[in-house]
Amino acid sequence: MALLMLDQQGTSLTTVSHNVTKQHRPDKSERCPSAWGAGRRINHSLWQTMNKLYKVILFLAVGTLWMNMGAPLGATTIFDNTQNDLATRFNPGLLEVGDEIILASTERNLTMFSFEYWGVNTDHPLSFAGAVQARVCFYENTGAPFNGYATPSPTSFYDSGWFSVDAPTDRSTFVFSAGADFPVGGLFIPTSDMTWSVQFEGMGLDDSVGVDLYSPVVVGQVYDDYWQTDGSGWQLMTNSVPMDFAALMQANASVPEPSTVTLWVLGGLGVLTQARRHRKA
Repeated sequence: MALLMLDQQGTSLTTVSHNVTKQHRPDKSERCPSAWGAGRRINHSLWQTMNKLYKVILFLAVGTLWMNMGAPLGATTIFDNTQNDLATRFNPGLLEVGDEIILASTERNLTMFSFEYWGVNTDHPLSFAGAVQARVCFYENTGAPFNGYATPSPTSFYDSGWFSVDAPTDRSTFVFSAGADFPVGGLFIPTSDMTWSVQFEGMGLDDSVGVDLYSPVVVGQVYDDYWQTDGSGWQLMTNSVPMDFAALMQANASVPEPSTVTLWVLGGLGVLTQARRHRKA
């Protein structure tokens, strides 16, 4: 809507109301010498040129703004553990379990996060017996040490809240994105060493839900152990295989600033607009 309004306003400004009616036109005896007439013709020609230039710059300004606003933000992959499938499932039961990871690159406005999960009901393959839900949290690792290692912070910097896991699946992916689950500009990650966690609840008889394990990671780094808690405190756990949950994270450095071309075009439009105002005055 803003661009459409700008286009309409710009069109109306190009119609300059400075015509002189016949009764106000001086007669031959009142007219200045021919030099005045020549100067007037030169000024009028200059004004016409400025009008044309104004229209061109206005068109460029609208087009440039449209392209800048419509262009998608490029995102950088800062963590990727979705390539090397161990074909192993992890069932955490009702415990909250966390994977401590180290992010790559320097972009920290998270625009996309996804993780793989599985769910089965051994009696009814197409439906769960219970109202199964999941919850995802992000933590800094600044909590009280456990065996010399800093635990996830008591307070998360992101909490998805509980959301529904609708039906059993051999493998599916939950995707969180900017504008839907995170702020439009992305969720700011205040650290490079973080823990993301998942917890499931609501499982009924014969229901099982968990995450897929992949290793090695292809972007970023990950520890082969994992964190778990029942709500009373975090503990660091290991297993016979690398406990690296399948996940993908993409981020931007920041919201993009206007390009140099955009600023130049808008600056030129402002100068010509000011000149037109002086002309009308």
